[in-house]
Amino acid sequence: MTRYKTLIALLTAALMFLIVKPVFAERLVTDLSHDKIAINSRFSGADLLLFGAIDRNILQEDGGHGVLSFGLDYDIIMVVSSAVKDFVVRKKEKMGMIWVNGANHVISNVPGYFIVGSTNPLSEILTPDLLKKHEIGLKYLKFKFKDNIPKKVKSDFKAGLIRNMKAKGLFMEVEKSVSIKDEILFRAKLHFPANMPVGKYNATVYLVRDGAVIARKTSSLLVDKEGIERTIYNFAHESSALYGLLAIVIAVFAGWAAGYISNKMS
Repeated sequence: MTRYKTLIALLTAALMFLIVKPVFAERLVTDLSHDKIAINSRFSGADLLLFGAIDRNILQEDGGHGVLSFGLDYDIIMVVSSAVKDFVVRKKEKMGMIWVNGANHVISNVPGYFIVGSTNPLSEILTPDLLKKHEIGLKYLKFKFKDNIPKKVKSDFKAGLIRNMKAKGLFMEVEKSVSIKDEILFRAKLHFPANMPVGKYNATVYLVRDGAVIARKTSSLLVDKEGIERTIYNFAHESSALYGLLAIVIAVFAGWAAGYISNKMS
């Protein structure tokens, strides 16, 4: 009798597994190797490691939990950006034999640093609509123009700004820079150039399965000056007029000293 009860219980469990549709519930656990970058006189750039894990379980429609399942295709997208600010973009125009600054426009909502890394090309992970929704990728950044100008002009100036920021190493898109191990652990190496802006950064990780963002996690990073650089930075921002006057005095003194030494040596 006990044997029949066991058989009936197994058959009932198998039937329930076929009837109740499993739903995979994933959660991201992320961290940075450092949560602060200090800029001083010897700063020449920094490399950080963004790493984490995919916490997975099967959540049944009836509220029950199942076992961990492998064989799922995951993609990871990471986006690291600094605070946004205004940029003045000038168009170079040729006059005779020289290039001069021509028309200029103010573009706002521009991050001073922006990098996107992914396990595969972005176009293979998400649709353009989803990339635009989450502002993943340089072409999907939502810049704002303070001037009412034609769409073609906006497009040209936006492309010029992105081109200049890429040349400075401040804007990057790096495909296949994120690696996943055993469908659980992932990691990516981040490079920050010496000319990176100070302030608060956000590192957001997106977990993608079957062309949909199923989880996201954001970590914070602080980039700040320290030592004499912090003192000068604070002085320049808190007493800008005095800082400018002092800079002029130092420049005049340096010019006089150079002339004096040159006369003595001649």
